[in-house]
Order: sequence, then C-alpha cells, then structure tokens
Amino acid sequence: MKKILLTLVFLLIAFPAYAYELLMFSNPQCQYCQKFLEEVKPTYHKSEYAKHLPLKVINTNVNPPIWIRKAFEEFRLEPINETPTFVIWDGKEVARLIGYVGKEKFYESIGVYIEENTGEFKSMPDRGPMNQLGDPLLPPPGVINSRNLLSHMYKTPELALKASDWFGCGGNIHYHPEENVWMPCSME
Repeated sequence: MKKILLTLVFLLIAFPAYAYELLMFSNPQCQYCQKFLEEVKPTYHKSEYAKHLPLKVINTNVNPPIWIRKAFEEFRLEPINETPTFVIWDGKEVARLIGYVGKEKFYESIGVYIEENTGEFKSMPDRGPMNQLGDPLLPPPGVINSRNLLSHMYKTPELALKASDWFGCGGNIHYHPEENVWMPCSME
C-alpha cells in the first residue's frame, strides 16, 4: 500500500496535472490593465466564467515566476508583447486575447471560448450600437461601419467623436501619437 501511495505522489510531482486557467499579463503603467483590475477582477472569482477559467494575474514589471520562464523557454507560451494579454492556459498556451475594451466585451469573448469548448454558455451575438428600441444604428458619415472598436482609427478628433457617440461612449476619445490616430471610447 505504501508503495502505491509513494508511486502516486511521485507521479503527481513529476507530471503535474494542469487545469485550464486564465492568465492575465498586466503592467502597472497600463491604463487598460488597471481598468480591468478595477472593473472585472474584484468579482471575477464569483462568476460562472471562473468555474471554467480561474484568473491568475501576472505582473510583467517584475521577474516572472519560474514556471512562466520555463514555459517561454520550452515554447509553450508565446512572448507577451502587449498588455493586457489574456492567455488560456493548460500547461501550454491554448488561446490568447490581447487588449481590454470593457467588461461586457471581455466577458463576451471569454464566454465564446467557453461555449465553443464546453458547450455551456450561450453568448449574445454582437449586434453593435442600437437605439432605444433595439434597432441597429447606422454609423454617421465618415465613421467605419465595424462593430470592432479596435478597427476605429481616425485622422481627426472630429471623426473619432462621431464614432464615440455612435458606440455610446459619450464623446470619450483618445490619441495614439505613435500611429498619429484618434480612437473613440477612452478607457481613462
């Protein structure tokens, strides 16, 4: 009996069993990371999503844990070039989501993954901006007709403001000096 128990303990140590986790690679200087940590993290563990993908936050400003360094070295984890980056993890990278544009979109993206892989969630389709009656709103002239907020880049703040109003962001916009573009829906 002792030999069986010792063998079992050895196998558990030598071959760790991985369960799916959601790793969030975060940077304290990243405003989108901070927004996620403020809006989602405090209650995530109580959500249905956490039952399938428990959340683990990893700070990219400090040396990563040994198991993360080993995963990079063994190519089980692709490099993290942007924050926040969310990785579905099972001893290796299974899927990746880069960026954070709000609590609703985050849960929708995670819900789609869970639904496709476990069949347990039925996510709502992304219908884009709607009026009070639930009818789709057509974009104003000059605004990209895309439901993907990250594809909305404009050369002028005026166009970004139109897109912001269309998305329901109340006129919030932000500027990306590297690309010289304006985008709707500031996360500040």
